[in-house]
Amino acid sequence: MIDSGQNTSLSFDAFRTSVMQGDDNGRLLNYVNTNIIFQAGVDFESRPMVVVSACGLPSPSDVDYERLLTLILFRMDQFVESDYTVVMLTSGARHNPSWTWLVKAYRRLDRKYRKNVKRLYVVHPSTWSKVVFQIFGKIVR
Repeated sequence: MIDSGQNTSLSFDAFRTSVMQGDDNGRLLNYVNTNIIFQAGVDFESRPMVVVSACGLPSPSDVDYERLLTLILFRMDQFVESDYTVVMLTSGARHNPSWTWLVKAYRRLDRKYRKNVKRLYVVHPSTWSKVVFQIFGKIVR
């Protein structure tokens, strides 16, 4: 409950902290920041290069993928306000998310996540990722 005298940005920060830390004292957040999404310098036009490592996704039996998606989007919030480049690593993924989760994740990607992506590089696409990009590519057009 938000107190009328309380600053709403503080309330959002408190909410964000509680969601990001969850029951594991921030271990999943640290995992997302080091193994799934991280900045790897800048591209030739000085835009941040955000590496999304799909091959680093944990097992769905070990992690709540809804919480994982929330953490991924919070991490992406650091980059989406200005132009950026995405490098997606897909080869060698041991755990592929379900179609239901992919559709849910796509629906949660509102305009702010898509509008400033200037380049998307997919490194060593697996068969799974090729199928996903073909299907979602047809939906986006």
